[in-house]
Order: sequence, then structure tokens, then C-alpha cells
Amino acid sequence: MKTLSCRDAGCDCDYVAKGETEEDVLRDATQHGIKEHGKTDKDMIQIHDNLKASIRNS
Repeated sequence: MKTLSCRDAGCDCDYVAKGETEEDVLRDATQHGIKEHGKTDKDMIQIHDNLKASIRNS
């Protein structure tokens, strides 16, 4: 299982995206960012590398 903490990605938020692969985690994090933080697809593309670097194995 891989995880990505919203807080580790720079947001004041306790959400943790989870998935079996990095792609799963990034998809979950992207959906969360758009729905809960008002980010756009373009915003999420711009922070993709930062998100990817924040993924951890759990």
C-alpha cells in the first residue's frame, strides 16, 4: 500500500490518499485536490512532481 498525506504535500488538511500503485495514489490525491481544495486539473498537473515525491510506502 502507498499513501500520500495532504499535509505532506503542503496543505493544512488531514486527508491521506491511498492506493496499491503510485498512479492510484495520484488519482486519489487529484480527485481530493479538485473536490476539497478547489484545485483545477491544471493546478494538479503543476504540482504532480511534488505530489509524487511525497508518496510513501506503508
